[in-house]
Amino acid sequence: MLAARSFVQQAGVRMALPLSSYRSKHTLPDLPYDYNALEPVISAEIMQLHHSKHHATYVNNLNICEEKLQEAVAKNDVSSVIGLHGALKFNGGGHLNHSIFWQNLCPGGSGEPDGALM
Repeated sequence: MLAARSFVQQAGVRMALPLSSYRSKHTLPDLPYDYNALEPVISAEIMQLHHSKHHATYVNNLNICEEKLQEAVAKNDVSSVIGLHGALKFNGGGHLNHSIFWQNLCPGGSGEPDGALM
């Protein structure tokens, strides 16, 4: 296995070893509130589905993609590495966006806006 700071060189392309080779798997973050905390605006059922199914799918697929990436790098398979970029961006972005989304929701509301509204 390559060292964490090693590079793979094939067909004139130099690639850094992916982080997945020395980092733990991504996990679904716990919500900072209960599923029913946003009712009646967003139902507990929708929150549970969106978090435990939808967001979890991004996390699971990201971990699968990173495993495939690690295998491709170990085999010096540049075509597979390049082919995984779209899935890595999609699932990584979905996981990151949802992790931010959960933090931006505010149980009980955030109050009335201040200042002029356009």
